[in-house]
Amino acid sequence: MNPELKQRLHQLVDNCNDEFLLEEAKAVLESEQSGKEFWNELDEEDKDLFIETEEEHEQGHSITHNRLMHQFGEWKKK
Repeated sequence: MNPELKQRLHQLVDNCNDEFLLEEAKAVLESEQSGKEFWNELDEEDKDLFIETEEEHEQGHSITHNRLMHQFGEWKKK
């Protein structure tokens, strides 16, 4: 366990005034899915997209906000 990570998360929560964001974080941490390997939950198309994006990042290509929002929108439709 990384104590610095936990301390930083505590600081972020203490300084956050966004109730919606705090509720979302609480839901994630309380979820039965929390801590499970997300990779195994992805379908092949999402895995390929993840790998492609990671390779673009490693090559120094940045992703635009619009492209990211488009990809996120497509993912949410699933």
